[in-house]
Amino acid sequence: MYNKLLLILSVFIFIACGGGAPQEAQVVNIGSLGSEMKYDVEEFTVKAGSKVKIVLKNNSPLDFMGEMQHNIVIFKDESAAPQIIQLAEGNGGDPYDDSRILVKSILIDKQEETTIEFEAPKKPGKYLYVCTYIAHAGSMRGYMIVE
Repeated sequence: MYNKLLLILSVFIFIACGGGAPQEAQVVNIGSLGSEMKYDVEEFTVKAGSKVKIVLKNNSPLDFMGEMQHNIVIFKDESAAPQIIQLAEGNGGDPYDDSRILVKSILIDKQEETTIEFEAPKKPGKYLYVCTYIAHAGSMRGYMIVE
């Protein structure tokens, strides 16, 4: 009897402490503003340590003249952005792996979509995100706010 009571109590404690169902990711939809070099979401807020899923959509029209690729790169440290962006632009807009990047998506072409999932930093603050495609980072940027 005592063992059953202890087992039931342990299960309740396990569930109450978050050991039950896995945490659902917060979904953030971000797109480009048509053929402009801007995101349609320039700021979003997440909880520290939470799961985040970003769905990125390149809304550039198929008939837009020239290339118009986009990605999203979130930096752990904003001061690293200029160097990482410069290196990415020299690599066709694709950033190299770098420990100063929190998460990055692939480059997507007109009317394509991609998804990235990650854990938000545990440290509250503002985290810069940009598109590293050639000449986009100056205007295609925003902040992920971690609370």
